[in-house]
Amino acid sequence: MSYPPYYGWHPSASPYPYYYYEAPPWIREYPQVKTDILNQSIQNYYKLMEEGYRVLGKLSEHSFAVQVMTAAQAGNKQEVDRLMKSISSDSVIRSEYSPDGIGISIDPKVEGNETACCKLAIFLRWGKPGTTGR
Repeated sequence: MSYPPYYGWHPSASPYPYYYYEAPPWIREYPQVKTDILNQSIQNYYKLMEEGYRVLGKLSEHSFAVQVMTAAQAGNKQEVDRLMKSISSDSVIRSEYSPDGIGISIDPKVEGNETACCKLAIFLRWGKPGTTGR
């Protein structure tokens, strides 16, 4: 009876020298956890979610949806951007679209050297995959 070749671990295959030692995770010391920035991000995200509801509410209006889809179908990105920005002035709204759907990202307006805390992304289908979106 023969056995298949053994391809498991072998001491000579180790990428570290035999004297390498790393302290187990429970021995390492970590700095005290601070949740201030996380809490601020959460509060700002609530505002972004309100903006998301506003965007969805506006897109659910038939006349507005027709305007956006018509501009997208014609490849008029400037008009799509103008329509999306007309929904809210409290956030930065960006959109990308295809015949299958639209992707909308909502970022908080950032003033000064602050970095954005968060981003809300919405993806909506408006056509069957592989069709013209009609």
